[in-house]
Amino acid sequence: MGDCRHCGRKAGFLRRAHKECEQTRDAGWSEMVRLTAAAATAPDFHSAVLQQNLEAVAARSFIAGDSIPAAIAEGWRQAVRHGLADGLLTQDEEARLRAFRERLNLTEATAGTAALDRAARDRLMLDARLAALAVDDGARHLAELQTALEQSGLAAAERRQMLVQAWEAAVEGSLEDGVLSLDEEGALSRYLDHFGLSSAEVNRNGSHTDLVKSAVIREAAEGLVPNRLNLDAPAPFNLMKSEQLVWLINGVDYFEVKTRRERRGTSHGLSIRVARGLYYRPSSFRSRVHEWEETAHEDTGVLGITSKHLYFHGRRKRFRIRYDRIVSFEPYSDGLEVMRDAQTAKPQNFRTGDGWFIYNLVTNLSQQQ
Repeated sequence: MGDCRHCGRKAGFLRRAHKECEQTRDAGWSEMVRLTAAAATAPDFHSAVLQQNLEAVAARSFIAGDSIPAAIAEGWRQAVRHGLADGLLTQDEEARLRAFRERLNLTEATAGTAALDRAARDRLMLDARLAALAVDDGARHLAELQTALEQSGLAAAERRQMLVQAWEAAVEGSLEDGVLSLDEEGALSRYLDHFGLSSAEVNRNGSHTDLVKSAVIREAAEGLVPNRLNLDAPAPFNLMKSEQLVWLINGVDYFEVKTRRERRGTSHGLSIRVARGLYYRPSSFRSRVHEWEETAHEDTGVLGITSKHLYFHGRRKRFRIRYDRIVSFEPYSDGLEVMRDAQTAKPQNFRTGDGWFIYNLVTNLSQQQ
């Protein structure tokens, strides 16, 4: 007959514990975890009171005193999971959980700490994204974000990377409707100025270029001639005095629709023997000209969009097209096709890599003529 490992009384044949004692211990452990989880998020937490309550539960539940630290660590992890249940950990929840962990020196709660750190980063990222688009009272939002970042414990490089990622996400969100409002552009610019972020830093994935492109489209749609292009070298075009360069795209593939012709024919006849080993073949030949069209790559070069023309400058092809000489614009996902106003004109195709931008810019500028 064995003794119960909890109460010490006889447990029965080949038994190590009473079922009732096991249930009492399990219920006691659950109660200790629940008390700790409640204390971890309470605004008026007292460690001495928690310790007394846990010792009392352990004493009546057959739980050894050296198991109390493990129950505290599990209760803290449960509090973290509860705080993350709604998908967002508030600053107050985070502050209480971190203070509880530090006061009780929870070295056994690394899993909960990692989850807490991830949740804190997610909240900071969301706050940063909202601050980047804060139109009303934007200065206050930026100041609050800066304070939160300084108190986050993140290294300076990690904070800066977070600011860049949040700005990129904010730009992507603002462009979902295809148009960047003037207020949104102002908020995004204030964000960069406040945190000292350069356009190069936030353009590693093309976000700053996307921002400028959207602003250019907005101004062109409002009947303005955008003036946002900064060139390191002069453009290879001889512009007219009355026009302004709006945008420049390098590495543009230029295609033309070509008409190809080929003469095809057949020969008919009968071979007639006139002597041994000698034959005569009278025949007739008929032919027809076959024509077909194909899109041919003509050159690669620079495409310039001005207030009055489309310019192209390549090694073999160099020309300009007046907007009022274009009868149709055909957008593609990666470029634009135009048709000149001429009886023998063929479609001309420019592969720029961004069909939405080039189509909207050119069509809006052409309407100003």
